[in-house]
Amino acid sequence: MKYVYSQTVLSPSERQFERFNELMGLAKMLQETCEEGEKIYAGFTNILGDIWYAFYTFQPQLQSNMQKHLPIQYDLVEHLMQTEEFRKWQQLTVADDLLAVLMTVSLGEQLKAWLKDNRAVRDAQWKRERAERMGQRVHDRIKELQVLQEDLDASMQEKRRIQLQIEWNEKQLVTSQQEKQQALKELQNTMKDLLKGQLSLMLSHSRKAVRETKQTVAEVGALGGKKLNTVPITEQFQLAEEIRQQDVLQKIAELVGRFKRIARKKQKIKHKMTMERQNITLGQEVGRLLPLELAHFIMPHAKLDFLRRYAEQQTLVFDTHGKERKGRGPIIICIDESSSMTSIKAESKAFCLALLAIARNQKRDLAIVPFASDLGEIMVFPKGQSTVDEVLAFNRRFLGGGTNYEKPLRASLDILTTSEFNHADILFVTDGSSFLPSRFLEEFNLIKQKRKFECIAVILTNLINTVDVELVKSFSDKVIEVNTLLDAEEAFSIGG
Repeated sequence: MKYVYSQTVLSPSERQFERFNELMGLAKMLQETCEEGEKIYAGFTNILGDIWYAFYTFQPQLQSNMQKHLPIQYDLVEHLMQTEEFRKWQQLTVADDLLAVLMTVSLGEQLKAWLKDNRAVRDAQWKRERAERMGQRVHDRIKELQVLQEDLDASMQEKRRIQLQIEWNEKQLVTSQQEKQQALKELQNTMKDLLKGQLSLMLSHSRKAVRETKQTVAEVGALGGKKLNTVPITEQFQLAEEIRQQDVLQKIAELVGRFKRIARKKQKIKHKMTMERQNITLGQEVGRLLPLELAHFIMPHAKLDFLRRYAEQQTLVFDTHGKERKGRGPIIICIDESSSMTSIKAESKAFCLALLAIARNQKRDLAIVPFASDLGEIMVFPKGQSTVDEVLAFNRRFLGGGTNYEKPLRASLDILTTSEFNHADILFVTDGSSFLPSRFLEEFNLIKQKRKFECIAVILTNLINTVDVELVKSFSDKVIEVNTLLDAEEAFSIGG
């Protein structure tokens, strides 16, 4: 059954009902919350519609005359709007479809759970529904009897008998209405307990959950190359739904942020080191002249010689280029997805995605080669560009199984033959051991020497997993040993 938002205790606008019902079609989580809530409490969709509108519109106003018609809905919305938490959050949620819906769903889920677990609510709701069913049956019976009474062929005695039945059913109808009102009063009293102590706590819990969800949506959207305000609202809802279904996604997004901060710090240090004036070359940039040359300029007997050499670009200057082998080239990440990596799945995914974000910022081609006993799906990102769907697909997949070094290294050599990755470097991440034929090692190192690429290995060492470090060193130019990928800061300077 499809439920719609049709009754409000707030001053309605033209688009109020239409927009919320549209959002239920766009946001699966909102629709499901309404449907599940209606099974527990009839009118749940209208309550959520008003909660949404209170958060979404600038100055929501209550209709005082609706307190009599929808007392429970009125009391709940009134108390909501009077809380300090609501006033704080409403400044952020106004005209923000994502935030308003997330707050509505979060409160709806908690309200649904509270109603479901509350025995007094269940009993009152059962009485209310029973009274409504009885009232409907009696009402239908009265209609049938009235039709029979109007039959011209019926005798006066028969009509009198039908009239007595109508009167008896009318009394039953009054009784059912009284029972319904009594049940509603019980519900209202029970809801007051919620309004006294629980509503503020629900809002506080919602605020934390909603903030984390929106941050994750923004982070994943950014990994897809989009700022949040450019991500279509349907895509924002899809991302929020993915986050609800994949708890690990939120952890990955948080770790991506940490890795990116580590990367910025590492690259800042590296930049600072390249700016340190350790190397000397010839040139005429004034800002890089050696103090000795400046002294020659000041001393009268050396000034002419200095000016001549300066004009010929023969003066001594500091070299700021340092020892970088080449510019920022492409990166191929071989990431271990064997069973032993399962416990740090989120960390390894975030590590790759942080490198992807850096590649996009620096317009570098990047390829990810997942491996275990066999290869996973190889993903190639030209200039670091990716879509949200690609990021989500990468997060969902994980191989499991044993460890094979040869397959990912061979796949990397194949990628290196393409023009875009002609000058790529390889980042090899593993926590396991494998076997490599000597013939392949010779082939790999020969191609590496010929193509002048580097292979940097990050090996995760702990008390459980042991890595054959000597084997890894046999195909790597540099080996970084760490206990956790968060310690692998040096990996973020690859190829740059």
